[in-house]
Amino acid sequence: MEKEIQSPAQEPAQSVEAPPQKSDPPPLTETTAPQQEPILLSKLFPDSKQDLDSLFPDPQMKELLKEIHRTRQGNQRFLKRLNLSKIETEEADSGVEP
Repeated sequence: MEKEIQSPAQEPAQSVEAPPQKSDPPPLTETTAPQQEPILLSKLFPDSKQDLDSLFPDPQMKELLKEIHRTRQGNQRFLKRLNLSKIETEEADSGVEP
């Protein structure tokens, strides 16, 4: 009977070790995706006077700078749409007054 109790107690310990191994591979797949397509900072920031690719060789830093670039572009597009709506509102208001 004691042998039967010991073997089930050992099996859960083995199953506890398996889930951490399963959770480790997904971050590896996330890091391999950027490696397939290299990020060229010189194309993202063409106005830069320095070689950003040599200044920031770390792939994680390049990914962060790429995300910053996308965010900045999105913000600029938002502000342009916001300014266009203000201009249209002002034109409509000025057309009503005279």
